[in-house]
Amino acid sequence: MRTILIFSIFSLMLLMVIPVYAGVQTATLDKDTFSDTGSFVISGTADAEDEIIIALILGPGKDKPPLTINNDGTFSRTVQASTYFNKVGDYTIAVYSSGQTAEDGVVIKIKYENGNAAVIPDYDLVLNSIGDKQVTATETLTFTASVTDSTIKNEKYSLNRVPNNGPTINPDTGVFSWTPNDSQVGRYTLDIEVASGILKHKIEITIVVLAKPAPTPTPAPAATPPATPAPAPAPAPAPAPQELGLASFVDGTKDVQSYVDRYNTEDTYREWFDANFSQYDSIYQAVGLEEPAPAPEPVPPAAPVPTTLPVPALFVDETKDVQSYVDKYNSDDEYKDWFDANYAQYDSIYHAVGLEEPQAVEEEFGECGKGTDLVDGVCVIVDNSKGGGCLIATATYDSEMAPQIQQLREIRDNQLMSTKSGTSFMAGFNQFYYSFSPYVADMERQNPLFKEIIKMGITPLLSTLSIMSYAETESEVLGYGIGVILMNLGIYVATPAIIIFKTRKYVKISRNGKPQLI
Repeated sequence: MRTILIFSIFSLMLLMVIPVYAGVQTATLDKDTFSDTGSFVISGTADAEDEIIIALILGPGKDKPPLTINNDGTFSRTVQASTYFNKVGDYTIAVYSSGQTAEDGVVIKIKYENGNAAVIPDYDLVLNSIGDKQVTATETLTFTASVTDSTIKNEKYSLNRVPNNGPTINPDTGVFSWTPNDSQVGRYTLDIEVASGILKHKIEITIVVLAKPAPTPTPAPAATPPATPAPAPAPAPAPAPQELGLASFVDGTKDVQSYVDRYNTEDTYREWFDANFSQYDSIYQAVGLEEPAPAPEPVPPAAPVPTTLPVPALFVDETKDVQSYVDKYNSDDEYKDWFDANYAQYDSIYHAVGLEEPQAVEEEFGECGKGTDLVDGVCVIVDNSKGGGCLIATATYDSEMAPQIQQLREIRDNQLMSTKSGTSFMAGFNQFYYSFSPYVADMERQNPLFKEIIKMGITPLLSTLSIMSYAETESEVLGYGIGVILMNLGIYVATPAIIIFKTRKYVKISRNGKPQLI
């Protein structure tokens, strides 16, 4: 009985404050570019029918109230661009349902300037590194430029700072080709650029064109004189080996290590050296350096000794309720990413905190128990604990970024949703709240007087709710919550009742319907 009473009192206290939402699956615009004198259509799909879809457009100008869109599994709404796009800068359109926050919905980024708006792609356009190239005159140099993200389609390639009779690049495939002639020997610097929508990226490369080596003349064969018998000559002594010395291409003013580095990194230079200086044992001998000894074979590391994982994990504070770690993992994406990156050795968050992971149980006749849904004939656990902004309060204060809305969101996420009683209460309250709050919010936007009445009505409630920010544990949430409830009962129930009672003591209604002072 006490639990039912607490649940009812919490329902009165948070009637206009904290909802729960469904989820938007996709949201797109019908065009990638549009002018500020035209219009565009926001459309998409949601994973639950009959939920309200909210489109919040934010930019450099004054914040506008969010748009609401009816939903039957799909949704669509036409928007006049001039209403929202009137200052140069970057804008965002957050499309989310009553089951999400603006941060958890689908976000579309738009850049507006010179009277035109363009959707900013949600990927980075970056060219792969190409490096400097070298080619001999009259030979063909070819390679393919590409981007790091292979999922990008319809990118276009181009060249800048191209010499006359210079290279070309296929705009669709990125294939580069150049056959320089004998008069183009030298060093060339040019840019390779890729574009996709409004995104562009370019890199600078240097191409060195080498002169063709002069052909070696073939001497004409000499006439052979008639053979004259001669005495057999005495065997000549074997010639003494000659010292090769430095190769002819070595420039004594340069660091000879540069020749070794070039030999190890450039295939064309290596082939040229091997073909023309085969008398040397290696490039090190040709430039006068001592060849380094080969590196010893690496010793494979010893297999790691298996260790027993500590349970609970080291980050767990055993003085706290370990269920709070599970709740934070399920509701906070940044916390989830941190855990997955640093504690991958654990099977799950339940394993890390020492809890048994719950299993969904299928009930008879296709009906599932509390906290589960029937999916493909099997009961699976669902998470309905996460909430979002308040439609009524947002319409009252004209923005989800208002300090009053931020206060309500922090109390919900940091105090109520971190306790079992608060989580259980929210699951039932939000379903009731969204049966009427969209209509009240629409009435506020249509009637400024009604909005001011609502603002005066909820101001005492918001002031008393600020006390909840001091609650940190389960017992403190219950204690502070009861105190806040009693204050609001005094403000909204006891005070009006006393005023009415006192007034009736001094005013008596006569039989003819006219009031008479006593």
